[in-house]
Amino acid sequence: MDLKKCEVLLTAIHLGSFTKAGEKLGYTQSGITQMMKSLEAEVGFPLFYKGHKGVSLTPEGEALLPSIRALLFSNETVNQEISFLKGLKKGTLRVGTYVSCSIRWLPDIIRRFQADYPGIVFQIMEGSGGEIARWLEDFTVDIGLTSFQKDKTYDFIHVEQDPLLAVLPKGHPFAELEKVPIELFESQPFIIYDRVNDADIHPLLEKAGITPDIKFTGKNDYSIASMVEHGLGISIMPQLFLSLYHGDYVTRPLVPKSYRNLGIALRSSKDLSPAMKLFLQYVRKNLL
Repeated sequence: MDLKKCEVLLTAIHLGSFTKAGEKLGYTQSGITQMMKSLEAEVGFPLFYKGHKGVSLTPEGEALLPSIRALLFSNETVNQEISFLKGLKKGTLRVGTYVSCSIRWLPDIIRRFQADYPGIVFQIMEGSGGEIARWLEDFTVDIGLTSFQKDKTYDFIHVEQDPLLAVLPKGHPFAELEKVPIELFESQPFIIYDRVNDADIHPLLEKAGITPDIKFTGKNDYSIASMVEHGLGISIMPQLFLSLYHGDYVTRPLVPKSYRNLGIALRSSKDLSPAMKLFLQYVRKNLL
């Protein structure tokens, strides 16, 4: 399978347009179209739907996507190995991360890393725990900075425990407490991360046997905090994010104390590109 065609396919799907993919990669739209027709002829079935909103993958294309990403990852690893053997140390490193980790952890690590290895290019993707797990599984990212999820198969290197806190509008009755017992969340108007993407809050509530009155769901830390500020409900959020966003709300520790375990997630610690091996050294030096 032609690797360039695979790269074009991923770019077209990411941007949702053959035209935008051509602009980014330096091809005409007709050139991109011909390459994709050739790829479809090679695999023997349609890969794309084309409509007014752009291009998207057929079910067959979706099924093939993880293998295409794995193929490109293997090619990137080989190219990095060749580059490192020549002493050039070039390549691309894709990191999936929580917003809070990308703000608190990554800038200093990348600054130190690129001072020594300027030929390594970083691609940062911010998402939820569920998204990062899927990105690792389908080769969208190489490394995840995320919380531990016991139902996932990736290798995990623990970094720190991040306390989970009650987040309350100012003037809320619970704000008068020094600590908030988790059973008080039962039937309370609640704002929470959506279940598909959340790896921490839903399991915490379920383990405690608590069913709050969920009013709003989302996956963006800032929007959830803003809804609490406006008195739309209460929530539970990680301290690392709350230390970065000082809003018009109050926070209190939970009883019992609750945490999310933050760390480094890898598809396999035995299958690392040269850039991944180097980056892990810098992460360990800065965080462990």
